[in-house]
Amino acid sequence: MSASQPFSLAHAAPLAEPVETGSLWQALTRPKAPFAPLVGDVRADLAIVGGGFLGLSTALHGARAGLSVALLEARQPGFGASGRNTGFVVPSLKSSIGPAEAEAALGPVFAERLLRLVAGSGRTLFDLVAAERIECAAEQVGWLQPGHTAAAAETLRGRLPQLIAAGVDAAFLEREAMLAKTGLPSLHGGLEVRSGGLVNPLAYAHGLASAAQRAGAYLRGDSPVVRLAPSGGLWTVETPRGTVTAPRVVLATNAMAGWLVPGLRASIIPARVFQIATQVLADEWRQRVLPAGAPVADTRRHTFALRWSPDGRLVTGGMVAFVPGREAEARRSFARRLARFVPGLPPVRAEYTWTGVIAGTPDFLPRMTEIAPGLFGAIGCNGRGVALTTALGREIAALAAGTVEGGDFVLPITPPRPLPLARLAGIGPHFWLPWSNLRDDCDVRRAGR
Repeated sequence: MSASQPFSLAHAAPLAEPVETGSLWQALTRPKAPFAPLVGDVRADLAIVGGGFLGLSTALHGARAGLSVALLEARQPGFGASGRNTGFVVPSLKSSIGPAEAEAALGPVFAERLLRLVAGSGRTLFDLVAAERIECAAEQVGWLQPGHTAAAAETLRGRLPQLIAAGVDAAFLEREAMLAKTGLPSLHGGLEVRSGGLVNPLAYAHGLASAAQRAGAYLRGDSPVVRLAPSGGLWTVETPRGTVTAPRVVLATNAMAGWLVPGLRASIIPARVFQIATQVLADEWRQRVLPAGAPVADTRRHTFALRWSPDGRLVTGGMVAFVPGREAEARRSFARRLARFVPGLPPVRAEYTWTGVIAGTPDFLPRMTEIAPGLFGAIGCNGRGVALTTALGREIAALAAGTVEGGDFVLPITPPRPLPLARLAGIGPHFWLPWSNLRDDCDVRRAGR
């Protein structure tokens, strides 16, 4: 599609909605007055579509840089994956992507830039929380990545020097030291990244929205974008009741892109993630499981992740080949998985369950795309979005403000890279998940022999 043609939802496929069956974060987050819909016509230096962490961070930093910023969210800030994840602050890419893999995919210059951005992303987030006084149960208690086998642990050990060189505040913990931190005997040694930690993700999204508004950004909710049209070096972003006209537009919708811009949506693999929170557990379990408070995410292809909630519940989850109406089956599956990893745990009740959709890319790396002159899209957080999008939003704002040129941006800016049979990409996890579970189990059985 050329830059002279509008993008329209007139013939778009329906958007896959998150399924909400009772989010813990909603229960723990103070209600926030909704942002009103856009009504009328607005001019801005920068228009942002999407009110998740990436869009909100871009809006905040863009307004701080002196830009007039208008952000449009189809629902309310934090509605999508930003308010539905486990709230891990992870200054790391996916476990399969180390420095060597990043360099092979991006080249040495962009790999170094991205790794340094990721390495500092935990500090970026916690510094922002402190500066803006965001109440989101933030705890900079570190993040743990143990190997699921001894071989995986050794792979992590081998990466440590390069990670430290990139600025990651990390150390390798032998198996006994990791056991003391996790209380999970089936896991091996691995990495402790000290700048990581935890937040209540929905409260953090609300806090970012308030901070962006205080900085001067214009935020509107319940304003789905139905059309993008270029004219005379400007873009008109159309909603049902108004428009925003700006020379630069950033699509920060990630997995919720829909088919407004087909090339962008066709570049991701949408994957549904299911979360459960147990009943409040006795204090003795806080001393036995994750006693230091740091969350854990191991090296399985289908990662096992675990944290404590602020009110004393264990929270876990992961990818799921989800079929609407089968929430009970998903709850039981993750409850059984939790019991496997936490010996002696009392019978688990999943008192809260919720789900959302994340955006994956085939190489597990984020993308910065220029769809047409002045129209950009950032996608592919691959489940590492809390810290990464906070830091990346700052960089996108600098690009929009002109303080960073395209060639100096943290990522290569490329056209979208549509996947073959992109409209079928959503069924990929239904095949990938059982295959990955099988391979993870085979890894453990081989290691046991």
